[in-house]
Amino acid sequence: MVFPVLIKCPCCNSAVKLKRHGFYERNALANKRCYRISICRYLCPACLKTVSLLPWFLLPYFQHNRNAILKSLRESFRKTTAAVGRQLAAFYHKRFLANTPAIVSALREQHWRERLPADKNKGAIKIVRRLNFTRASETTLAEVNSLSNRILANFMARSF
Repeated sequence: MVFPVLIKCPCCNSAVKLKRHGFYERNALANKRCYRISICRYLCPACLKTVSLLPWFLLPYFQHNRNAILKSLRESFRKTTAAVGRQLAAFYHKRFLANTPAIVSALREQHWRERLPADKNKGAIKIVRRLNFTRASETTLAEVNSLSNRILANFMARSF
């Protein structure tokens, strides 16, 4: 496995090389299959905090990958049968709607000017469609210095 070298701490913004500080495994669910993925942890020698570097397709605290969550949201807002369970789809739906203002604000900061319809579901579908096109490099640890990038990288987070 190849893990990148981090030269800036996302916690204290020190321009120091972070040291590898071990690994842990986590589940990644995609296309009805479960994968075990090794996640690298780094230690900042300046502030002594540890950071995990997640691949762009995983969201913190979620086992389903980014695409599966976005697909579930699309299906939920279109009122079609969800690929995930009913309760999980309802949880994703509710969390996404709660985060919509922050997500829209982050997208606007990155020059997304598309108008959103008054209907919440139609607006949410447009936002989900836009999140589908968020490039991996926009959501990596190296570029999560701005609040808008943090929001887009963790669009399902509990709060911002």
